[in-house]
Parts: sequence; structure tokens; C-alpha cells
Amino acid sequence: MTTTPLIKLGDIYLKREDLNQTGSAKDRAIQKQIEHIKKLGLKKAVISSTGNAAISAAHFCSQNQIDLSIFLSPKINPAKLTIINKYPCHINFSLKPISDAIKFSKFKKAYLLRQSTDPYALIGYQEISREIIKQLPQITSIFIPVGSGTTLLGISQVLPKSVKIFAIQSSSNCPLSKIFDKSYKPENKLITDALSVKFLPQKTEIISAIKKSNGSGLVIQNKEIIKNNIFLKIKKINTSLEGVLAFSGYLKAKKNNFKIGDFPLILLTGAKR
Repeated sequence: MTTTPLIKLGDIYLKREDLNQTGSAKDRAIQKQIEHIKKLGLKKAVISSTGNAAISAAHFCSQNQIDLSIFLSPKINPAKLTIINKYPCHINFSLKPISDAIKFSKFKKAYLLRQSTDPYALIGYQEISREIIKQLPQITSIFIPVGSGTTLLGISQVLPKSVKIFAIQSSSNCPLSKIFDKSYKPENKLITDALSVKFLPQKTEIISAIKKSNGSGLVIQNKEIIKNNIFLKIKKINTSLEGVLAFSGYLKAKKNNFKIGDFPLILLTGAKR
């Protein structure tokens, strides 16, 4: 598994998970899940995805001769679909990709690559923490863009208890962060399309992990994401809007005088597509 770089930008540190093999942190979970599939002797897998997980699954399933079926929303980012189409997988468009993937898994006896319900995905995300501890042992806080929250949960299981965890979501989809942060205006347009999930199977565990760390959730407006995307580009940090979202969460925490310590880290989870 590839170690991703940690870079310093002013007073903060950026963990470049967007520089994984297929361009996202999803590689961490998918590789561990596929290792498990091979141990079970299975040859079929299925996944529902907004794009990044499907790209990762298509890449690693192809490498390991696993027959992959993918369920996607018709609204998938065209750039991500173009990448998926380069791999030998079966693409299905669905208005209910998650439930259809679950049904497919049961009827076709295909391993379900659903990260929010698979403990092997958590094991993959724990590797991020292990790398961070080696790269920045003095870390005091971490800012994570959140969809299902599986990445955050896996990371929390290995990080030192002294590290405050901040879950960052956009104002157009914030089922978790709004529990902690009421200072936002709801919006309808979702520009962080990789974080569109609304049902969080591990919600209780995620909230508990955040509270135990003395961290919080933060909600970010679209205008802040757009503005900070321009700033990061000027600094030659080209990443996805999900990564910009996490950076925006750090700025909001700093503005509101949150105690984040001297060594805050921002997780950049995906490449710009």
C-alpha cells in the first residue's frame, strides 16, 4: 500500500490522500476489502458509488481478476464516469444504487464493497492514522471531509486520544455536522458530489468518536468552498472540492477560536476530477 505524503502549508499540514494510486482515500479500504475477498476465494464483487470508490474498486478488481459490477446514479460526475469506463466492469445506472447493489449482492452471491458496513474498510482507513503518527507525531487536531463517516471512524480508532477530530460537511448535506454546528444556512446545490450520502449506518459510533476526542462537526457554505478553492490553487494545491471543504472547516474553527493546537492536519481525500 502506497504511503501518501504530508506537506506543510503555512501553519497547517496537508495529508495528501488525493495522491493515492487511483486518486482517493478509497484505495485504503478497497485494497483491504479485496484482500479479504481473495482469502474467501470469491470471484465476484459489487459496489454502489458516487465515483471515487467505483474507480478504486474497478482498478484493484481488474488487477486481481475479480468480476466487478457497479451501481451508479445517473447524476455521476462525467469525469469520474470516463475513468470508470476504462476498466472491464459492468456498469448499471440506478436511482437507488445502494439498495440495488445490496440486492445484487444477495442474488448473485457477489461480495458487497459497501464501506460503511464492512469492518475491513475500517482496517484500511486505520492505515492513514498510522502514517500520520509517523509523519507528524505531534498532531493536535485533524479535519476530515465526511460522507458516510467511515473514513473518520477508521482514523479515530488508531489516533492518540489527545487528537481532536473535526467532521466537516457542506451546508447542502450535513446530517452529521449539523448536530454540532448550528451556524449555517441550508443550501440546495451540492458541489462536493463525493459526499452525497444521507444515511449513515455508523452514525452513533462516529458521533461518539468525535465527542471522545473533544472535537466537533462544522458546516461550510458553498461560497466558502469556492473562495478557498481559489486560494489553494494559488498555493499550487490542486485537489477536490471535498479536500477544500476540509480546509474550509479548519478556517472556520480557527475563526471561531476552537482549541485546535499548534499542529492541525487537513485530510485531502480525493483528486480533482
